[in-house]
Amino acid sequence: MNEIHVAYRIFEPIQLEVEFDVTGVTVLLGGNGEGKSTILRALAGLLDAEGTPFSGLPPQRRPIAYLPQEHLLFPHLRAWENVAFAFEDRARRRERALALLARFDIEGLAERFPHQLSGGERQRVAIARAFARSPQLVLFDEPTSALDNSAREAFITSALPALRDAGIPTLAATHDPALVEVADRTVLLRDRRIAIA
Repeated sequence: MNEIHVAYRIFEPIQLEVEFDVTGVTVLLGGNGEGKSTILRALAGLLDAEGTPFSGLPPQRRPIAYLPQEHLLFPHLRAWENVAFAFEDRARRRERALALLARFDIEGLAERFPHQLSGGERQRVAIARAFARSPQLVLFDEPTSALDNSAREAFITSALPALRDAGIPTLAATHDPALVEVADRTVLLRDRRIAIA
């Protein structure tokens, strides 16, 4: 199981200093305003912060897949095109994208546009696109908050094990106790400090 050591000092929008390891599926737990999303955004290079890993790299050069609650799919691209967009090598893009969609049991949705997909389906397309980038770290911001029970269960039983099996360290900021139950590690934020790592 791969591990990434995180040590960051964040300056804006709140001051925060954190240090912990991301091993397998790691859950970042804490109340509202504790800085969970801020930590993810700093790791993704979207905030003024310094530390390891990836410090000094612009967001587009970081080997990270950041999946905010909105999933950020391109609305004018079909599901397979959203996944294929992540491939740097243009050879066999469609074939490779369809294989990733099949990995998450959504190959039948390949020709649909994001507005034609449910929240859970959009999330699985976003995860397939994340896999296409071969990231060293995957970041989820509240991955189950907008999902119905069926999609939530699919995320827990399909997506998280796929990331774990691929050896990709995954950090999920959440309030969901079900994610804590399946996590390899839990990091607890309290009073904007790491209480348990």
